[in-house]
Amino acid sequence: MSWATVNVPSKPSLVFTFRDQSAIVQAQDRLIDARDQLEQQVAQRTLELRQARDEALAASQSKTRFLATMSHEIRTPLNAVIGMSDLLLASPMEGRHREMIQTIHESGDYLLNLVNDILDISQIETGRLALNPRTFDLHHLLDDVLNLFQHQASIRQLDLRLSLSTEVPQWLIGDDLKLRQILFNLLGNACKYTNHGEIRLFVEATRTAADAVGLLLRVSDTGIGISAAALPFIFEEFVGHADPEQTRQSAGLGLAICSRLCQLMGGEISVESSLGKGSCFSVRLPFAVASKSQQKPVQSGSPQGFDPGLRILVADDNRVNQRVLELMLARLNLSAQLVGDGEATLQCLRSEPFDLLVMDVEMPRLDGISAARQLRSEGYADVYIIALTAYSFSSHRQECEAAGMNDFLSKPLRFVDLCAALDRFQAWRRVAKP
Repeated sequence: MSWATVNVPSKPSLVFTFRDQSAIVQAQDRLIDARDQLEQQVAQRTLELRQARDEALAASQSKTRFLATMSHEIRTPLNAVIGMSDLLLASPMEGRHREMIQTIHESGDYLLNLVNDILDISQIETGRLALNPRTFDLHHLLDDVLNLFQHQASIRQLDLRLSLSTEVPQWLIGDDLKLRQILFNLLGNACKYTNHGEIRLFVEATRTAADAVGLLLRVSDTGIGISAAALPFIFEEFVGHADPEQTRQSAGLGLAICSRLCQLMGGEISVESSLGKGSCFSVRLPFAVASKSQQKPVQSGSPQGFDPGLRILVADDNRVNQRVLELMLARLNLSAQLVGDGEATLQCLRSEPFDLLVMDVEMPRLDGISAARQLRSEGYADVYIIALTAYSFSSHRQECEAAGMNDFLSKPLRFVDLCAALDRFQAWRRVAKP
């Protein structure tokens, strides 16, 4: 008990305080104190975790911006390396000179694939890589991928073949670009690590529903193989093939990308291999089967049949990139007017008519996306716009589409990709102007 005096006007008083000091009450007081301390600790720890999360997100976003910027900076000179060497290989050339140009071209391709793999790893880690399903011709895709490696296989005297089961449907719905990337990485590794013998791509299908199918794709080779010790780690980043002579080195990103993409697509990848006896990579992926109404003809991409009277405007601030595109168009008997920024693009289109605009996205004064928005807002709906960019993120493609651009080409620009884009332009033109 404690007491104290209280001065109430005209009436002095005493106040008594009684406190229960029993063991139960003391235990309750200790629990209350412990609860208060725990709440303070939880609040402090939550604040620390939030700060750590914000720092991690900021670091991840900074890394993504850095990789996107570096991709743009690397792809710009690669556009000249791959584009010019592509044009040279199409010209009459024999012997040692063709071999040197071919080496330059293949080295540029390897560097480009490495940049793409690094970007894909970054996008997967940050959750930015998403599926973009669409209707596609699987048979055409398989033929196209194999054709890309036929020259490389023939140089190494390898027998490269496709074995396609009759039950595999031709038209599917899914992300064909990621399927193409998986096959590209697997066939690229097979060619790289096979010195003699053969490479086979087997494709089988199992119906899982009336409108769904499970694809089994197997890439087998007679190459150097993988040791039993390396097999458990083969799909991790920066783990390459085990070469007994240690004469081959790999960045080790291709198989990690394949594994991540398979997981993203709801499938899986596995490998069987013996050192010195070759390897067999198996990929299982689910796809929807396209109905007849969803099927559409595939453009051939043939470099023929383009109207030489097409009025083409090329907008790019890099003179080398302008020249690459100019030479590719000249190979198709087409010519173009060249400008270096978005403001000049708008002035040209306001002063004279053009059928086709091939426009870089990153330009001074006014960038390509802003220029496209401005053109569409001014009513230039009959101008077909092809975005040309060194960025390769899916979100960037969607931004171009939202700005009113009709098509999208990534740098480095390849001649076959330009032909395919021109084919799509002509198909659009036939519908727009029958």
